[in-house]
Amino acid sequence: MLLAVLGLSATGTAHATTLVLEDGTVGPQPYQGWVDQARVPTVAGPVTLSLTSCPDGELIACAPGSGPTISVAPEWATRHVVFHELGHLFDDAMAPWARDAFRALLHRAAAWDGPAETNPPDEQFAEAYALCARRARIRRQYFAGYHYAPTPDLHRRVCALIRAAAAG
Repeated sequence: MLLAVLGLSATGTAHATTLVLEDGTVGPQPYQGWVDQARVPTVAGPVTLSLTSCPDGELIACAPGSGPTISVAPEWATRHVVFHELGHLFDDAMAPWARDAFRALLHRAAAWDGPAETNPPDEQFAEAYALCARRARIRRQYFAGYHYAPTPDLHRRVCALIRAAAAG
């Protein structure tokens, strides 16, 4: 029971991100509502949400690396995609030990990032982050993008890792 209470209190600090549209609108809905309901910690401070395709025009969503910004084509601005891109920002702020621990959980020795078609760990992490942000538990194996397919036990351990990474 105590662990359940501690687990619930850990999500109470999950709402650190404030989304800001490029026109200055703070907390645009429904996106801010999704972030406020995240079941894992989010990055601290304001994050610019650009409801346009990525700067290179090739991707539907990205975290372009120009500060705390995510770009999502409006027709793809779903809860999953927004959390996936926020997962990249969380990753950017994450300590190296957390990346190593995630790779160990997945039994992956590959370089952290690489071409998307190789299903690199950084993309799998963003998928894991999106799933953890949306669901505290899963009942059966979940099949996500980038060949990320956690079992309920792996999902629980990855979500715990994300909370630990946020705690430092």
